[in-house]
Amino acid sequence: MCCEHGMMSEFQFGVNFHGVADAEGFTRLVRRVDELGFDVLAVPDHLGAMGPFTVLAAASMISYRLRLRTYVLNMGFWNPALLAREVASLDVLSAGRVEVGLGAGHMKSQHDNAGLSWLPFSRRIEALEQLVTEFRRLLADPGHEPRPVQRPVPLMVAAMSGPGLEVAARKADVIGFSGLRQVAGAPAGTFRLSSAAETAGRVADVRRWAGGRSYRSDALLQHVVVGKSPRDAAAEMAAAVPRLSVPEILDSPFVLYAEDAGQAADELRRRHEVYGFDTFTVHQPSMEALGQVIAA
Repeated sequence: MCCEHGMMSEFQFGVNFHGVADAEGFTRLVRRVDELGFDVLAVPDHLGAMGPFTVLAAASMISYRLRLRTYVLNMGFWNPALLAREVASLDVLSAGRVEVGLGAGHMKSQHDNAGLSWLPFSRRIEALEQLVTEFRRLLADPGHEPRPVQRPVPLMVAAMSGPGLEVAARKADVIGFSGLRQVAGAPAGTFRLSSAAETAGRVADVRRWAGGRSYRSDALLQHVVVGKSPRDAAAEMAAAVPRLSVPEILDSPFVLYAEDAGQAADELRRRHEVYGFDTFTVHQPSMEALGQVIAA
């Protein structure tokens, strides 16, 4: 059921996979994600980490409930035909539980290591839109083999830049707000947290670009702590990431700190009202904390 601005009225929760040591640990992790009441298992796309489609295919054989999302694929690692093959294969094996998340990419070093071209930002945005368009065309073809179960397979585009979110607003079923902004003049991958005011501005832009089109909005929570004062939790994060200040951390909608799970749940409801977020994804190290909030 949809509500104002095309947003879903029901919350969903996801875990962004970071890694495990072995198959036994992976099985325990997927079962725990299921037990905690999460809806989505998400996997990023980085060299030096496990491959997203391999991880999601394995997860589909452990949990028969979880949705399976790439969060997000580096646009420069894929072409439409190969991506369509992987997505359709996984959709068949999972009985129609795949969600494809795409992004423009931000790590030049990983493209260099893979021997792939690194385009300027504006070109990456153009290439992202082209990939989305062609990928959807291929999977919509009734003659495509393998034939996906879902018609269409849900698509996420995640970004925090204006151009990236404009593509998402026009093309995606799920708009992913990453919450991170590149620090100007710093090496690629040096991020700061988006402020409340910046986020409100981006949300307003997305609603305008979407033009009444229906979508879900996902906020990627970078850190969740329950059972500690928000200021103490923010101070610990600032100590770990010195470029972030306590006021900056506390102002961002992309961390969640609360004295107890009930207060955290109230805060997520507030963010839904203010920003329209109806899906919240957390990184694997914070999944137990967000699990407490789901229970609340």
